[in-house]
Amino acid sequence: MVLMLILSGVYANAQHTADIGVQLAAATYWGDIQNVNYSKSITPVVGILGRWNFNRRLAIRGQLLTGNIKAAGLLENALLSQSGTRAPSFPNDPSKSFNFNRSFQSVEGLLEFNFWNYKLGNLKKDRFTPFVAIGLGAYNSSAPRMGTFILDPNIEILANPAAIPPTFDQYLPFSGIPQNALPLTNGYKVLTLIVPVGAGFKFNFSRRLGGLVEVIIRKTFSDNIDNLDDPKRFQNPISVPVTPATTPATFINTYSDPIQGINKKDWYATLAVSLTWQLWSERGNCPIYDKIKKK
Repeated sequence: MVLMLILSGVYANAQHTADIGVQLAAATYWGDIQNVNYSKSITPVVGILGRWNFNRRLAIRGQLLTGNIKAAGLLENALLSQSGTRAPSFPNDPSKSFNFNRSFQSVEGLLEFNFWNYKLGNLKKDRFTPFVAIGLGAYNSSAPRMGTFILDPNIEILANPAAIPPTFDQYLPFSGIPQNALPLTNGYKVLTLIVPVGAGFKFNFSRRLGGLVEVIIRKTFSDNIDNLDDPKRFQNPISVPVTPATTPATFINTYSDPIQGINKKDWYATLAVSLTWQLWSERGNCPIYDKIKKK
C-alpha cells in the first residue's frame, strides 16, 4: 500500500519527456583468450537510441548497436593455424597466437536510475546527474573466414607421428560435414541473450540537446564470441584408437562437452558517448496542451 502511494505520487509529479540519439562507442572483450593485447583489441561501435523519461529519476531506454569485436592473444596447448594458410591440410602455428574478429548487432532495453534529479532541457537546476543502468538484450554475431582456426590433432598427429613437417586437418565442428568442405572453427554464428549493466553521466547542452557518457559491461550467455566454444576440447585432448588393428590407426576424441556454467561465458564492454535530442515534453512544447493541464 505504501509502495503504491509512493509510486502514484511520483507519477503525479512527473513530467514525461522523450528523446532520441546517436551513440559512438569503443568495445573490448574478455573470455578464453589469454594475455590479450588490449591496445590492439579496441573496436568501434555505433548505434541509435530512444528514451522515455518517466520523471526526474527514472527512464527506460531502447537501443540498437552494430560494430565489431576482436582480440589478439594466446591459446596454449592447442593446434592452431591462421586464415592466410589454404590447403587440404594445415601446418601448426607454434607461436600459439590466437585472434578473432566478429561483426555483431545487438538490441537492448535498459532501465536508468538517476542519482540526482535530472530534467531534459533544464539549463540551471537538474541539468546533470550520474546514473546507473541495467537491462536485457539480444546479441547476434557472425564470423568472417579470418583470424585463427583450430586444427584437429586426432588423426594426423597420432597416425603419422613422424610426418615432417606435420600437417593437420581442420577441426570439424559438426559431424557429417565432408572434409573438403573445410568448415572453419570461426565460421560459427552466435545468437544469445545479454545482460547489460553500467553507469555513466548525463547532462544538457541546451533546451533540446543533451549528452551522456557511460560504461556498460555485458554478460553474454554464449562461450563462442571468441570462436572458442568450450576451448578445453582443443587443449590436450584425450584420444583412443578406433581401429587399433589397422595401420595407420584412426582415433577419436573422448572429451565430452560438459554443461558450461554461467561463469564460463564470454563478456564484452563498451565506453560510449551519446548525443540526444528532445522530441517531446508533456509540458512546454504545446501552449494549448499546457493550459489544459493547468486546469
